[in-house]
Amino acid sequence: MARRMAKPAVWKTAIYIRLSKEDSRDKSESESVANQRKICQDFIALQPDLGEYVEMVDDGFSGTSYENRPAFQKMLEGVKSGKINCVVTKDLSRFMRSYTDAGVFIEQVFPMLGVRFISILDIIDTFNKPEDLDSILIPIKNLLHDSYARDTSVKIRSVFKAKQQRGEYLGDYAPYGYLKAPDNCHKLVIDPETAPIVRQIFQWAYEDKAGLNTIVKLLNDAGITSPSHYRKQIGLITHENLLGNGKWQTFTVNRILSNEVYTGDTIR
Repeated sequence: MARRMAKPAVWKTAIYIRLSKEDSRDKSESESVANQRKICQDFIALQPDLGEYVEMVDDGFSGTSYENRPAFQKMLEGVKSGKINCVVTKDLSRFMRSYTDAGVFIEQVFPMLGVRFISILDIIDTFNKPEDLDSILIPIKNLLHDSYARDTSVKIRSVFKAKQQRGEYLGDYAPYGYLKAPDNCHKLVIDPETAPIVRQIFQWAYEDKAGLNTIVKLLNDAGITSPSHYRKQIGLITHENLLGNGKWQTFTVNRILSNEVYTGDTIR
C-alpha cells in the first residue's frame, strides 16, 4: 500500500518538458514545447499550493533513456538537494518512455525522496491520490509508452534504410566539395567553390604521392579555409564558438581521402 507523504510548507515545483527529434520531424503541435509548457502553466495556475516553479526542457532528446538528458539530470540534482519536491509533466510519455525506468522513479525514487509527481493528462497525482502508486494504470501506461518508443525506433531505422537504398544523403552537412540541393536536402550537388580543392587534394595524394603533412602545408600556404570554417562563412554553421583557427589539419585531409562519397557512393 502506498504511504501518504507529508505535505511540505511549500511545494518546490519543476515543470518537465521533453521533445524528441522524432517529434520535431513530425512537427507534432500536440507534443511541442510550447504546447507542453501551456498545459503545465495552465494547470499550475489553478493549483495555488504549487506556488512558483522552475522549467526544465530537454528539446531533441529521446525518452527511452534519462542518462543523456541534461535538463532531466539537472532536475534530479534539484530533487536530491531538496530544491525540488514536486515534478509536473504533461503526460507520462514526456517524462519517460522506458517502462522500467519510469516505474523505478514514480514508484520508488520519488516516494522515497518525498517528491510529488503529477502527470496532468494521465490524471496522476501521487500526493492527492497516493493510491495511484498501487494502481495497475501506471505500469500499463508505461509499458505502452515503452512499446511505442521501440516501434518508433524500428520504423525510423526502416525509413533511413529505404532512403539510403534510394541513394539519398542523410548526413547533417554535405561533404566538403558538395552542397545540398536547394530543393532536396537529401541530394548532393557539386560546390563550385570547393570541388576544385577536393580534386587538387586527390591529385596531390595519388598522382604526386604527397604525404598528409605536405598537403596540409600546401593548403594552408595557399590560404584556403578549412571545411568547418568554410561552412560557417557560407552560413551553414551559425554557432559562435567554432573550434580551431581555420587551418587545415592532417586528420581533415585524411578524412576527405578516405570518404567513399568522393568515389560516387552515397553514404550517411
